[in-house]
Amino acid sequence: MKQDRPLQRPKDRVRAALAHQEGPTPIYMWYHGDVTARIAARRGRPAEFADVELLGNDIVQTWLNINREMARPIPPGQTYTDVWGVTWEHAAMYNQVVAHPLAGADDAAIEAYRFPDAQKGDFPNALDRLIARYGQTHYVGADISGCIFEPCYHIRGMSELLTDLAMESPAALGLLDRATDFAIELANLALNRSVDWVWMGDDQGSQDRMILGPDLWRQIFKPRMRRLIEAIRKRSAQVTMAYHSCGAIRPIIPDLIEIGVQVLNPLQPLATGMDPFEIKREFGRDLSLMGGLDTQELMRRASPKEVYDHSRRLLDALSRGGGFVFAASHTIQPDVSDENIRAMLDAACDHNGWARFDIW
Repeated sequence: MKQDRPLQRPKDRVRAALAHQEGPTPIYMWYHGDVTARIAARRGRPAEFADVELLGNDIVQTWLNINREMARPIPPGQTYTDVWGVTWEHAAMYNQVVAHPLAGADDAAIEAYRFPDAQKGDFPNALDRLIARYGQTHYVGADISGCIFEPCYHIRGMSELLTDLAMESPAALGLLDRATDFAIELANLALNRSVDWVWMGDDQGSQDRMILGPDLWRQIFKPRMRRLIEAIRKRSAQVTMAYHSCGAIRPIIPDLIEIGVQVLNPLQPLATGMDPFEIKREFGRDLSLMGGLDTQELMRRASPKEVYDHSRRLLDALSRGGGFVFAASHTIQPDVSDENIRAMLDAACDHNGWARFDIW
């Protein structure tokens, strides 16, 4: 007979899973705001925190770094210039960069560019709200991504930054160093608070290969990521190191383990080499995994039964020996049906032996 979720705190479920202890598999799904809004509206509840209070997420997390600007409320068609000098426009479901402050800049302008002052402004405010509400019960994450690559291509522009890196431009490499310094400052802000993991990373993969290639990543980004992780570890021996990169990044997974990454996300299964079952077999003893449920095709196009069956297979295989958080390969978008979301969560509840969520 299935039972309600146990009294064990979500925080403890996550800690046990990341310690590779078998037990209930924690859940952490990212939902587009339109998804949580429609589910909350059905229940007459506020959309804020619906992912936790209606949909059962065991982890709460918020952005501190530039990636927060993707979701800043901007009226459709209007623009906003952030504290990095990057201009965003609300288009379709997310904010998109429309102007880069260092586009067309010479080396002198790149060298003169300075990141915001992490001690000023509102960088930790959203984190403080989460800690006040959930700090005693849920696993709290401080998201300092994008750490190095993403902020710099927002500031410089992707094509110009890639050209700079191919040319080994000292000015561009200095920009990466300052991005790393800023990420360390944000990590220190988080570590002044009660957080369980620091979430870092940059999207380094495309659908079938890495954007820069493994050798160039090792030359340029690996030492800077190592410096960031070592700075965090110097402050805290307990905090967990989680790393996110979309796309085909399998060639650098051993490097990520080497520099101290403990949790890898999102295991984008349709990207080359990123089959989550294979990654579990090869790296599951050295890494905890979070993700693997396809949002590109499965969640959008499959039947609820297909979603349920695949979710159960994923849960049963990747939870073996612990080290797994049930999550999708990216955000659950508005074109995913409620029936498929329900099937996904029913699979998690059945896997854990819990009563299903009564929200439908």
